[in-house]
Amino acid sequence: MTARRVLFWLHLTTGIIVGSVVAFLAVTGCILAFQPQIIGWSEHRLRTSTAQTQTCTAPSEILTTTAGLGYGQPLSWTSYANPHRPDEIAFPKGRLLLVDACSGRLLDTNAGRLRGFFDEVHDLHRYVALVGTRNEGLRSIKNACVLAFVFLLLSGLILWLPRQWTWKHTRVGLVPKWKGFGRASEWSLHTVAGFWLFLPLVTISLTGLIMAYAWANGLLYRAAGDTLPSVRAERELKTSEVLPVSRYKELDPLIAKAAMQDPSWTSLTLRVPLAKGKDIAFSIDEGEGGDPRTKSQLTLARKSAEVLKWAHYQDNTRGRRWRLLAHFIHTGELFGLTGQMVAFFTALGALLLVVTGFSLSIRRWLAWRSRKRRAVRTAHRAPDAVAV
Repeated sequence: MTARRVLFWLHLTTGIIVGSVVAFLAVTGCILAFQPQIIGWSEHRLRTSTAQTQTCTAPSEILTTTAGLGYGQPLSWTSYANPHRPDEIAFPKGRLLLVDACSGRLLDTNAGRLRGFFDEVHDLHRYVALVGTRNEGLRSIKNACVLAFVFLLLSGLILWLPRQWTWKHTRVGLVPKWKGFGRASEWSLHTVAGFWLFLPLVTISLTGLIMAYAWANGLLYRAAGDTLPSVRAERELKTSEVLPVSRYKELDPLIAKAAMQDPSWTSLTLRVPLAKGKDIAFSIDEGEGGDPRTKSQLTLARKSAEVLKWAHYQDNTRGRRWRLLAHFIHTGELFGLTGQMVAFFTALGALLLVVTGFSLSIRRWLAWRSRKRRAVRTAHRAPDAVAV
């Protein structure tokens, strides 16, 4: 058996084993591809028209009002430079309220439903689990299948290489055949899609591995010449530790200071601090949320409003910058709508590879079984022929 034949059977066997998981990831990836646009479209009706001379409600009053609605105490508050976009108040258990940024009027208490749906799909895609649950066994299987999929892509590229580098032989792997729905057309779709989608599929798979495996993340940092940062354990916050509602007014001057820190901000997020915390953390974005290069982290002293930390994307180590980029390359958001479309069609392409791969495997198995039956019938008839 030749090396190419061995590689083919490894490719076929691996594809049969991991194909279902790859299809699952492809479907959930397609659903998540245009998440920001879908959420923005669904909440567009909630945008308000604010008069230029209108005096707006202080953020502390908005937080105080929403804290009394029975959803618990707010975890974060996000405001947008666009005065027509509502403020977003996040609560425990994924609850999100949309509030008029100026009047403080509650606009929607069910804004978290669609976002919650995407959160569940995201957890299925990343953890193979629903929100609030984790199954490390299933997650390990999923991660291993992504690693195996990289092997499928590399082995598929080798198998794609024509035996002779002529246009007649190369064209077979570049241009699909659309005649009928038989084995030849399925094989053509499988090889052509695999070739043209090779680079985006490898990119999405490798960035997925970086987010899935600590060793892959470590390789990224080492390639950047950095040491992997230590992982700090997250401690569970008790309700008594959260800043009480009566002290929300302390946040107003700090929010104003944060807004002045970066005049080009488009969104500003306050993480509601702990009661005993000595500083206040903000996330400031100059873009639309899909590019880490436009994001900054600001930390202010609670009492004096002194700037304790003002970190831009460029201030991170090279390894950290690469790690931040990996996530948004994986989703395609780094390149805007064009990148998201590429990610969407790449996920569809992965699904096509699975479907055509399974179909070709079934056809091969049926053909093998048919040959075996014919061989058995021939063997049974042979003694009779000799006897005659």
